[in-house]
Amino acid sequence: MIVLIAPVSSGAGTLDVDSAVALALERNKTYLQALQEKVKAEGDIREAWAGALPKLTFEGAYTRNLELPEIVFQDQRFRIGTTNNYRLGFTLDQTIFGGGRVFNALVAARLYNSYAKEAVKLARVQVIYGTREYFFSVILARDNVGVYEDAVRTARENYQVVNSQYEQGLVSEYDKLRAEVELANLMPQLTSARNNANIVLTNFKYFIGYKGLGDLDLEFDFDIKDTIPAPSLEKSVAQALEQRPDYVGQDYLIRAIEKGVGIARSGRLPSLYFSAALNWEASIDDMWPGGNDWIRSSSVSLNLNFPIFDGLESSGKVKKAKADYIQGSLEKQQIEDAIRIEVEEAIGSIEEAKKRLTWGEKTIDLAEEGLRVANLRFKNGVGTQLEILSAQQALTQARTNYIQAIYDYQVSLAKYDKAVGFDLPAIRSK
Repeated sequence: MIVLIAPVSSGAGTLDVDSAVALALERNKTYLQALQEKVKAEGDIREAWAGALPKLTFEGAYTRNLELPEIVFQDQRFRIGTTNNYRLGFTLDQTIFGGGRVFNALVAARLYNSYAKEAVKLARVQVIYGTREYFFSVILARDNVGVYEDAVRTARENYQVVNSQYEQGLVSEYDKLRAEVELANLMPQLTSARNNANIVLTNFKYFIGYKGLGDLDLEFDFDIKDTIPAPSLEKSVAQALEQRPDYVGQDYLIRAIEKGVGIARSGRLPSLYFSAALNWEASIDDMWPGGNDWIRSSSVSLNLNFPIFDGLESSGKVKKAKADYIQGSLEKQQIEDAIRIEVEEAIGSIEEAKKRLTWGEKTIDLAEEGLRVANLRFKNGVGTQLEILSAQQALTQARTNYIQAIYDYQVSLAKYDKAVGFDLPAIRSK
């Protein structure tokens, strides 16, 4: 059996699952936010380099003395200083040794940048999965509408036949009422299915960032012959542990935290700094200094700082950093356990959905034949209206179960891709 789903709507956009994924990766707000984390991590690397590179500073100052101090010597007053004072200068500062703080900070920043890249990959995988799940949710909701529309059409045709026979005196009023009630019961279900389809479509549009108005056509072909065998559990787990962004990223994060321990320990070690200064100063009573009024000076210095006691601050930072490292390691183990469970569940879902597809296809054929026989028996006067109603309900349920199995199969493939860490639906080529 081949199912082709391509709803007709005037002036609507058309998407298949791949184009929907491409659109979501361009417009999904969660993914766009994740991309900015990568930019922030690149900024952290530059910030870490700042501790290793020299810093050159220019300073300019002007001071006007409104009242100059005076001293008295032998009954005479002498004014000290000048009215206007100017100062210009450059200062160069360079860290020579910072107890390993600069090196560890730079390595940690690079590791965190790698972690941020994996976080972007994780967000990408999640957006791809979310798009595929939403896509097939819309397909399922619209197929449900189609099932109930068929059920209403069949019930209406049955009511017309029964009503005609009632007018000819061939069936009882009870048979007519049963057919009418069955038709009336289906109408609210059809309305609910249509409303649900609209809600799911709206959520799908928001998720992928689709800005078009009105309906949206989704193209999807399904053939049960194209279903694939369930993948190997051990091979899938090995692939997941090799490429899952959250697992790989956690390893980078742990290594970055380990460097944080080194940064915390650097607070106990001495540090050596070099500094150089070049200044020009002018002190005059006139407003603007001339070329001969400027006096140049220069200096260099080495500063050694050796912490003797910092109030246990460094000890506290080291203890906290070690605890962060242990927490990160335990979280990595939790991620590994979750990966194994997630992969196993996804493979089990694929196998289950495949079996339901096989059973569902056969059940629909049987239900259609059952309805045909029930209608024929009723027309020949040997069947009852109850047989027809039961056959109609069985066919509706069989079709509902089958489209649900299609949805579950497609979503189980998407779950498998996410569980293993595939960037795109690579399972079909594996």
